[in-house]
Amino acid sequence: MHLQRLKKLYPSLTELPKNQKEVNPDFKWYQLENTVIGIDNKELTDRDKILLGTFLTSYHVQLPIQTPKEKQWEARIHRQKDANLGKAGRYRFIFFRIEQGQIDTNVFRKTLQEFFSGDLSILWNHTNEGFIIEEPASFLEEGITYHQIADTLTGELYVKIMFFIGPYLENDKDLADCIEQITTMAERSFRKMDTAVIDYTEVYPSFLIEILSHKQRQQLSEWVLKEFLTDPEALETIRMFIQCNLNVSETAKNLYIHRNSLQYRLDKFYESTGIDIKQFDNAFTVYLAILANMHNIQS
Repeated sequence: MHLQRLKKLYPSLTELPKNQKEVNPDFKWYQLENTVIGIDNKELTDRDKILLGTFLTSYHVQLPIQTPKEKQWEARIHRQKDANLGKAGRYRFIFFRIEQGQIDTNVFRKTLQEFFSGDLSILWNHTNEGFIIEEPASFLEEGITYHQIADTLTGELYVKIMFFIGPYLENDKDLADCIEQITTMAERSFRKMDTAVIDYTEVYPSFLIEILSHKQRQQLSEWVLKEFLTDPEALETIRMFIQCNLNVSETAKNLYIHRNSLQYRLDKFYESTGIDIKQFDNAFTVYLAILANMHNIQS
């Protein structure tokens, strides 16, 4: 693709000087033969990025050289082939973010590889974030979790990391859109939740609450929680009960209270509201009401 033609299409196009090591993060950068060019993201639609990615190689400063399999994944993302892979071919993207400058990218890869069977693929967005790809040829060793990986990195290498677990996919169709959605969900979740590992299924209730107007959130919390709106101990008890899958023994253990004390609090909630949170549908509505209440307090 000729440089002059690109300049006509994208007036912001600029060439990166050979001796410049840092790039403007507001620009999307590409390798064009022996030249690195950047285009303002404001001029690029998702369609433009897909098209340019077909002809040009994305440029990431100071990032590790991609393995052949990682290059195949980059091409696969842009190609977005519509084909059912089935369970045998399913995969998922795990978004990660590290504190800037805490670990060398090559050390990070080597450390992660120890937890995986098969050669690991990592697609870097920046020097401190990117995607781990779990696929049939590369998956977590049996019994290993991302919580354990985070604990190992923190405890042994003093690296603070956050993981966002994306869904399993069995088709490459709309793959680029899926990755963009996972990135957006991860970034919003990292700002709100102080935990090392977040699964995509955990954040949808919060996103649903954000769609509601302030008045709707207020009505939901008032209708469901009633006088317990101003009782933080009761709300924490109910929230923990729901998070423990409505298991009385586990909830009592996590709250360091006796089963009878927990049962008393649950009965008190039922007597006051008429809502039996031991029923799944009721528990889900109560959980949304608690989230709505928390959102209103924060805003």
